[in-house]
Amino acid sequence: MADTYTVKNKKQGFFGKVGNSFASIPLGIVIVIFGCMMLWNNEKKNVINIKDVKEMRENIVQLDSTTVDSANEGKLVALSGKLDYGDQYLVDNTFGISVKTPVLERKVEVYEWIEESETKDEETTYTYKKEWSDKLADSSDFKKSADHENPTYLKYESEKYLADYLKIGGFDLSDNFKSKLSADKNLLDLEPGVALPEGYAVNGKYITNSKDVDNPEIGDIRISYVYGEYDTVSVLGKQTGSKIGSYTTKKNSSISKLESGEKTATELINNIELGNKFSKWLMRILGAILVCLGMSMVLSPLTTLIGYIPFLGKIVNGAIGVVSTTVGLAISLITVAIAWLVYRPIIGIALIVVSVGLIILAKKYVSKKDDGKKPETKEEVKEEKEEENKEEN
Repeated sequence: MADTYTVKNKKQGFFGKVGNSFASIPLGIVIVIFGCMMLWNNEKKNVINIKDVKEMRENIVQLDSTTVDSANEGKLVALSGKLDYGDQYLVDNTFGISVKTPVLERKVEVYEWIEESETKDEETTYTYKKEWSDKLADSSDFKKSADHENPTYLKYESEKYLADYLKIGGFDLSDNFKSKLSADKNLLDLEPGVALPEGYAVNGKYITNSKDVDNPEIGDIRISYVYGEYDTVSVLGKQTGSKIGSYTTKKNSSISKLESGEKTATELINNIELGNKFSKWLMRILGAILVCLGMSMVLSPLTTLIGYIPFLGKIVNGAIGVVSTTVGLAISLITVAIAWLVYRPIIGIALIVVSVGLIILAKKYVSKKDDGKKPETKEEVKEEKEEENKEEN
């Protein structure tokens, strides 16, 4: 059952808030630079990935047999066949678990306290829950650690076991293909081949030292297993003798792929390309968010000062938020554009045009806000004085 602990945050005065906001400027600049570097490296990697995929499509050889043919020596090849890992059983000697599979994982979880926090207005509420977790939380960092102590270490840790070798027909697969094996099947029937460590017993799909699995205590351990079930697989890599290993592209990228099921060379390359696109957009979004965050920190002193102006504060701060986001996106696009200008000039020029457009829009937005606060013209002032005189008379 969760329990909570609420503390009142120390209220900062005017000078404290202003001081902190100015102190955030250097950090904001660092974050902007880091975000730009992330975007630059991502675009550089993206261009390399595009060229790698093109090279693979032009040089791939689809093998129709799992028999070694010396004519394909040194070439990028793709083939499908039954994954052979011999009559091997992977064994966890500590708990005596044995499974015929090319990949087996032991998952260790601990029942522990988890701290969550939420800040509203001038109060922060810390919530403490008891949960099973595969990562040991350091309770010494908790706000209220005295009543929420976790173990300081785990006697057993998670482990991954892999087959000694992998083969497809007459081809041996290099060791790097082992890391591409995934374990996703739960081992439900646990039959330890040795005596379990003292205090441990089998309960369902777990080996645990909990005295009451329905009401575990802090520090209790439960261990489960997952394994991989493979039959036909498809691989892509370089043929060297009777071995399939990593293929090195002209851009020095290492290419090797293993997937379950029967896949053609085109399908394997398409999946590589799809993964590249996902990674590309993920890094673009993260980079742009960092740049916008950094810009908001750079402008935070202005936001803090204006925030003390009644009524006007919220309106102007909203405008500053729009400006910082717009400028952050513009800087992100310019960074991407320059990177593309170096590697893909036509697309780079187009992105620069869009970036300049965003900056112009931001400038117009600010100008529009300022127009509403411009002083009255001489004619308007004169008319107002005449109206006042009429009223007095």
